[in-house]
Amino acid sequence: MVEVRGVRLESNALGPTNGLIATKRPVISWEIFGNEKNWYQGAYQIKIKYGDQPYSTYDVVSSDNNLFVEWPGRDLKSREVIAISIRVAPKSDISSFSEWSAPAVAQVGILDNSWRAPFISMVGQPKDENVSPEILFRKNFDLSGNKIKSAKIYSTALGVYEIEVNGRKVGKDYLAPGWTSYDHRLLHQFYDITDLLAPHTNAIGARVGSGWYSGMLGFDGGARNIYGDRRAISIEIEVEYENGEKAVILSDEAWKSNYGPIKDAQLYNGEVYDATCEFPGWSLPTFEDKSWNPVEIIQCSSKSIEPQAFGYICEIDSLTPINIIETPKKKLIVDFGQNAVGFARINNAKAPKGHTITLRFAEVLENGELGTRPLRLAKATDQYTFKGDIDGETYAPRFTFHGARYCQIDNWYGEFSPNNIEFVVIGNLMETTGGFECSDKMLNRLHQNVVHSMRGNFLAIPMDCPQRDERLGWTGDIAIFCPTALYLCDCYSFLQSWLKDLKLEQKEKGGAPAVVVPDIIHAFDTFWNGKIAAIWQDASVIVPYELYRSSGNKHILQAQYESMVSWIDYIPKIEGKVRWNKIELQLGDWLDPSAPPENPLLALTDAYLVADAFLFKILTMTSETAEILKLEKDAAYYAELASKCRSDFNEAYISSSGKLTSNTQTAYALAICFGLYKNDDQISYAGNQLSELVRQSDYKISTGFAGTPFVTEALTITGHLEDAYKMILQKECPSWLYPVSVGATTVWERWDSMLPTGHINPGEMTSFNHYALGSIANWMHERMGGLKLKEPGWREFYLRPMPGSNISYCETFHKSPSGLIKSEWKLEAGKFVYNVTVPLNSTAHITLPDGTTHSVGSGSWSLTCSA
Repeated sequence: MVEVRGVRLESNALGPTNGLIATKRPVISWEIFGNEKNWYQGAYQIKIKYGDQPYSTYDVVSSDNNLFVEWPGRDLKSREVIAISIRVAPKSDISSFSEWSAPAVAQVGILDNSWRAPFISMVGQPKDENVSPEILFRKNFDLSGNKIKSAKIYSTALGVYEIEVNGRKVGKDYLAPGWTSYDHRLLHQFYDITDLLAPHTNAIGARVGSGWYSGMLGFDGGARNIYGDRRAISIEIEVEYENGEKAVILSDEAWKSNYGPIKDAQLYNGEVYDATCEFPGWSLPTFEDKSWNPVEIIQCSSKSIEPQAFGYICEIDSLTPINIIETPKKKLIVDFGQNAVGFARINNAKAPKGHTITLRFAEVLENGELGTRPLRLAKATDQYTFKGDIDGETYAPRFTFHGARYCQIDNWYGEFSPNNIEFVVIGNLMETTGGFECSDKMLNRLHQNVVHSMRGNFLAIPMDCPQRDERLGWTGDIAIFCPTALYLCDCYSFLQSWLKDLKLEQKEKGGAPAVVVPDIIHAFDTFWNGKIAAIWQDASVIVPYELYRSSGNKHILQAQYESMVSWIDYIPKIEGKVRWNKIELQLGDWLDPSAPPENPLLALTDAYLVADAFLFKILTMTSETAEILKLEKDAAYYAELASKCRSDFNEAYISSSGKLTSNTQTAYALAICFGLYKNDDQISYAGNQLSELVRQSDYKISTGFAGTPFVTEALTITGHLEDAYKMILQKECPSWLYPVSVGATTVWERWDSMLPTGHINPGEMTSFNHYALGSIANWMHERMGGLKLKEPGWREFYLRPMPGSNISYCETFHKSPSGLIKSEWKLEAGKFVYNVTVPLNSTAHITLPDGTTHSVGSGSWSLTCSA
């Protein structure tokens, strides 16, 4: 018998740290579990419980659809709790229903911009200049002795914040409310505090740091106070009593405020904490706050306050030291064994009152010392001053994060033990949905590096890097990495939120998205401000299109369609042609390994060939989008533009034989993968020429951001699979495995961020945690593992692994919206042995290496053929 599990609203897994329901009519999806083979859904039924009301049971629907089903009930209301149960019947007998699923409970946020809690700020708070001390807010409140049924907090801040109730931290998250385009929208969070309250006097306290709101942001010195210079907190407590009555406590002028023990907290520079300045019990009702400062109500600068509809920033791992190093300069350095993103926690440390230790972070060592040059102006330093507790002290920063593997500890008191420190890894919560393993350990490490880089940089927004004075939402990085990300993690809602900001800022600018989202470039940089470039602004088309393909949810296309066409219509084109006109800057094949370290623009491939290839790609995507949305005139218009673009591209760049004006790996990879050639003879020529270029380079990589996701795929589809395998297995620089061979645990920004000499690349941009070049993982999933999407949402998919080189086994999995897909193959005694798992209500189209084909439904299947 089958059962329904994994009920989702919009694209969200339900749970206290997975975000809120942010719409009145969320779409519903579910997974169906069971061992039945070839099982397909024929009907479903939904029942919904609104608050304490009885379930409303809706009509049976005859349908095979289990993804993004339209909401059947009434509009949802702000702050209410709902529960959903679903049952399904097979296509073979639509009267034979499963049991009702266990109720999936969801919390609705505050909708329609109906926020009611005032924003309060410390009276006389000076503008953040050189330092950004935390501000504490507190208030006592009485609940009159009534028996409490439930208590909830809805909160947000101008700055980053944490809340305490009766001396205990609320929630397990960090750096709320995250980073959005604050001028346009601010996210609010939700916490259940029922278990923290007493039926009499209680106290609430909030810490507020500068964060992204008023702290330092940007490179070349950056800027402060980009969004505002008054930090503030806004809190609503809603208490429901057993007798049905409710009490609401809001942030207001009755609260008190003061500076706390965090004397400075900035995202780039770190945190300075003085434990001698703590206020013991400050969030308890017994605390005396008469000497504290008054607060005043200020206007929130955001146009909208919305529920956070994706996972909160939480602890996702903890690293302990693998080595304690004494450097040539007699410095103490802790090696955590993994380049990660988060902060160090000091445990059970003892020192006299007033003693200060300093923690400095970096991703690599150079000449045996901490390699801090890649950080540029980011100090990445935390300081802790002891209060002298004889029982030992524990400290972890609240309002900063670092990208690091190594921590240098200065001025430690007494003997240091590895037990005194751990590295807390943080990131937005999102379910792991993909994995990979094969017989080559270095390829496995490469794949792990891709996952670690994505996890580390998906923090509040899809950042480019997590360590230096940047950490911005560069659009080009996610444009090329998006398909890989969506295979590996459930990041739909996370990216959906980011796309909202892209669209809002784009509309404000008149059609062109910014190169970074949220757009803060204007505050500190005149060169990048207002620049446009292919791939980077193409993210406005590529990312929503890939979100739709991965999920099957056309609502993302509806939401972003205006943004997609606005960008395409904005692109400056040559008179009478569908090609890019010459502009001030095209980034092209950014960070091509042949480009000099100081000028990554000097790639081998013509930047306008790259731009026009991507123009054809996004025109095709937009035409398909219009067709999906049943906008027939638009679909025809953009299809015609795409056809003209293809013709113009051929005229400008392709000879009759198929030779390109740029004789490079990137040029041929793009032309082949994007379908720019007119006939099979040209494609054959291009594949052979690409193969020859790869062999001439001794199978080393010659591509940057633009070409890297496509070069092995272009080789594969033109019949040069062994060349693709030789490329991915090459260990000499530049290659995917060169960083692995020298101990990398994340993907680098440059192919040679660490030179073979052991020295850091002299380029100004040298990150050791950049996910973009990790897009090769997509080829590993699709070609080595054999798992490739056929229809949006994975209801139909291909299983066609392609063994090569000396790889003797390979496994990959993807947790699709309908359930878990697994592909496992091995070479054994001259045979290819293949085991696959297909989720219920799905179809797999299998092609074995000998060309044999099978189409199967749900279940576990084993197949063999000659190796």
